[in-house]
Amino acid sequence: MSSHALILDFDGTVLDTETPACQSTAQIWADYGVELPMDWWLAGMGTDRKQSWVQELENRVGQVLDQDLIMETRQRIKNEMTENQPVLPGVTELLDAAACRGIATAIGSSSPHAWVDQHLKRVGLYEKFSYIVCRDDVGEVAKPAPDVFLHALKLLGVEATAAAVVEDSPNGLKAALAAGIRTVVVPNPLVTSLDFSGAYARLETLDEMPPDALLDVLFGQI
Repeated sequence: MSSHALILDFDGTVLDTETPACQSTAQIWADYGVELPMDWWLAGMGTDRKQSWVQELENRVGQVLDQDLIMETRQRIKNEMTENQPVLPGVTELLDAAACRGIATAIGSSSPHAWVDQHLKRVGLYEKFSYIVCRDDVGEVAKPAPDVFLHALKLLGVEATAAAVVEDSPNGLKAALAAGIRTVVVPNPLVTSLDFSGAYARLETLDEMPPDALLDVLFGQI
């Protein structure tokens, strides 16, 4: 078993699924003549929204809506947008560099397996992770609670001090810090102006630094 571990968030870190999520929701809101408030949307990024955005739309339009139908419509739009998303720059190279050093890797996500697994398989990364931990592995508890990261540490068999996380959202950063794990943040385009206090390092893109240099920063010379 590896003595060090690298845990990656999925949405916005491995794939840019955050832009499709935002744009598909905004499209639904626009159909009801309401503009999606970005401050409200960004505050919930990296968590498990479930139906909260539909309920918020109901509050804003002042009427009861067919939530199931609206969620199905939005999911279809989001899926179509996401199907074209490639792996974000630097992710594959970082995973390969970690493998060369014997650093175990895992996913820690607030999304369900049904979403994460299919996209990891689509882009050919599913087999690169030792474990894929999603909210349905921890009783549907999402970030900023640390549960997915704590569960990942347990499966990986490493202490928090021997691990590092890559995250793209403030809620994800809060979850990793609550789990006691040093975190490098690569903010997705929607949240670059938000507060990432406590991050061990911040990059604009994951390939901004050579993967071995980043691993040196996170783990030292292993």
